[in-house]
Amino acid sequence: MPLLKGNIFEGLANKVWNGKYADDVGIALIHLGAAGWVLSALAQILMLARNKDIDKKEKRFLIPQEIADGIVNVGLYYSICQVIKNIGDHMSENISYMTKKSNDFLKIMKPDSRSNLEFIKGFAETFRNYGISKVKKQRQNMSTFLDGTLNYLKGTNIPEGFNPGPDFKAAFENLAKGRNLEQQIDFVEDVQRNFNGYKNGVGVIAAVGASILACNIITPIVRNMMANYSQKRLMRKNARLSGGELPAPQVSHPKTQISTLRYPLPKSNTFSAFKI
Repeated sequence: MPLLKGNIFEGLANKVWNGKYADDVGIALIHLGAAGWVLSALAQILMLARNKDIDKKEKRFLIPQEIADGIVNVGLYYSICQVIKNIGDHMSENISYMTKKSNDFLKIMKPDSRSNLEFIKGFAETFRNYGISKVKKQRQNMSTFLDGTLNYLKGTNIPEGFNPGPDFKAAFENLAKGRNLEQQIDFVEDVQRNFNGYKNGVGVIAAVGASILACNIITPIVRNMMANYSQKRLMRKNARLSGGELPAPQVSHPKTQISTLRYPLPKSNTFSAFKI
């Protein structure tokens, strides 16, 4: 029975990993980091709710404050990381930087004086429009180009009546020089693996850098601003309540002062230092 459970868990983990994260470790890091922030916020909220030493009046303020703090943490972390990672992916897909292997491959394929980016964009659009490449995202130009090239060589997803232009034919004639069909496919697959590994590495670096920026710089600043605002609002509310209950001259309610100082706003430290 334990073996069966292990196999079920292992199969589920493999399915989740291979289905989404195997080719993009950066997004896995972002999702795991966001999950960590969520669990940290839930732990803080549960601690406040179960703590018998905190007055109910204080809990009515602290629990919503912790919920808002958690939303800010998760929202800022995820959005900042995703934006920076998207920038890294965009640079990779549009070959702002590329490996020597990708550059040599484009030199072989490109039959004219167009720039590398113009060349792969033109071919990616052709592969996408005719359904030869199944890469869905419009901005994934290099991925679409490599996927479409492989499918064309293998005769996969080629629509009836597909009649490519002379530049298309010239590119594949260049690729075929000195190589049979099997060698061409192996060559393109090797370039594709190289590109995917490079893009994956850029994604990991972007995700880690973004998490450091979000966790240690931006999120703490925004969180402290919100905490200060909420604390000032609570102090004004307590001052109004004290003014309504006590005769003039107004005297600060000692219980309110002590409780405000005794229970500082909790802050999540789970991701104060994000390390991979």
